Amino acid sequence: MDDASLNFNDLIDRSGHADFELDLTGLDLRHALESIRQMIDRQRRRRRVRSVLIRLDPPVPGNGETLFRPVGKHLVELLKKEMVSRVKPYADDECSGFVVHLPAGKDNGHEDEKNLDE
Repeated sequence: MDDASLNFNDLIDRSGHADFELDLTGLDLRHALESIRQMIDRQRRRRRVRSVLIRLDPPVPGNGETLFRPVGKHLVELLKKEMVSRVKPYADDECSGFVVHLPAGKDNGHEDEKNLDE
């Protein structure tokens, strides 16, 4: 395949369109993964598919590795476990991250759906 025929821009979401936003900028890896765990846990009690824009700090030359790679690997693991239905990298001028789609929950707990879907 010719490199000229590859368009990697189609692989990156630049719109940032999502139902919700999870801002992980300024967090360390442990806290970022805990926030994602809580997001997944809350989604299990919802009956609708949700999309979430996960914002991460942008790369800064000389600052070392960002959270993009470890968070991305974690999201791929969640994808394999069907806890996330779709993951697409996100980038704009201010940050990087991912747009994820969360499947409708299967947990039919006793909590009021109206409160959970707000």
